[in-house]
Amino acid sequence: MRRFGIAIFLALGCGWSTGLSAQNAPPPVNEIDLKLFDKAEVDRSKGCTFALWQANRDPEADRFAFIFTEQFRGTAHQRDAAQIKVGTTIIPLQRVGAGGKPEGYGVHPFQLYKMPDEQGYVVLDLKLEPEQGEAVEISSGKLMVTMLGKLAFRASVKGSAGCYGAPLPGPAAAAPAPVAAAPQRPAQPAAPNAGGGALTAGTLSPGTAAGGSLSASSQTRPSPGPAPAAPPARPAPGPDMFERYSVRQQQVPARFLQGINQRFGCTVPAQRNGITGFQMSEESAIWQIPCDRFGQNVTSVFALVYLPAPDQQYEILETPSPRGLNRKLDSGVLMSARWDVRNRMVTSLYAASDKQDCGIFERYAVTQEGKLALVEFREKTQCDGMPDRPEQWPLLFGRR
Repeated sequence: MRRFGIAIFLALGCGWSTGLSAQNAPPPVNEIDLKLFDKAEVDRSKGCTFALWQANRDPEADRFAFIFTEQFRGTAHQRDAAQIKVGTTIIPLQRVGAGGKPEGYGVHPFQLYKMPDEQGYVVLDLKLEPEQGEAVEISSGKLMVTMLGKLAFRASVKGSAGCYGAPLPGPAAAAPAPVAAAPQRPAQPAAPNAGGGALTAGTLSPGTAAGGSLSASSQTRPSPGPAPAAPPARPAPGPDMFERYSVRQQQVPARFLQGINQRFGCTVPAQRNGITGFQMSEESAIWQIPCDRFGQNVTSVFALVYLPAPDQQYEILETPSPRGLNRKLDSGVLMSARWDVRNRMVTSLYAASDKQDCGIFERYAVTQEGKLALVEFREKTQCDGMPDRPEQWPLLFGRR
């Protein structure tokens, strides 16, 4: 795959630059004037996004950090045009090639984007960390930009892909179909060994537009023909994806509960309030099964079940712990579990006293595969009689 990357840029007739010129020297006329986005131009508080920032910048603290952004829409994470900024112009990009094993959101280690009218290309060579819940971290990488008649530019980057709220609305029903598989380019371009030069923020134009979508001319439209048959009706009026619902008693085989109770020592009285389900697909759901009661606190076990035969096909969702930390509860058990359905998060509070002034607070994200991924672990060991918010207890493990 790396041979393909070399071939692309030899064909473009470009060599890699070794960074920006000295600060006091005038920039060459044929240098790509790549800029960083102002923080005000990048809003990651809504929907799902993929963003890269300059490796030596902090996107939380620095006004100028982001160099590349891409917005996803709908539950299928359909891509808006990605964006970079050259001078005062925000340039939309269309992904035309990808290679390497992806993590989440269709983010690959190697990605190729083209500018409108093929005036240039952007290549991403990224190191992806294993997906944790709703987040994919890019621990390091290179962003490389080539434009006709200009010196190539590259920068060292870090980044992440994730959802920071409910998905944004997808395209309207009458919109063109998603971009078809582009003319197949080999999967992944190679990255040079040399490090990239630092970027500068430059002068920003007030009110710069956010950049439009690419032309739909390269998109495929359904060919004319007879109207397709109506899709089959849903088996029954059921919950939407990842919607909370009450599981009817007749849907829970006795053998399923027996297996859960034997493994975890759950009690029948604790299960009288019933099982809560969270729909994952047409045929699967996560079931929250009450296990035991301690005063006002109830422990729960979570299982990913195959709805047509839950007693035959189900998987207990384990609760991974950071190395060296003691959860107090068995793996797979959460206490006082509370769900944030919108963000697909579940928290657990193990209170070590009746005043809830000490204990362990955990937060898990539900992955696309229906597993629990730990994103936050807090513990307050001193029961000081001063109850406070568990979310403010000392943080021992956290993942953005």
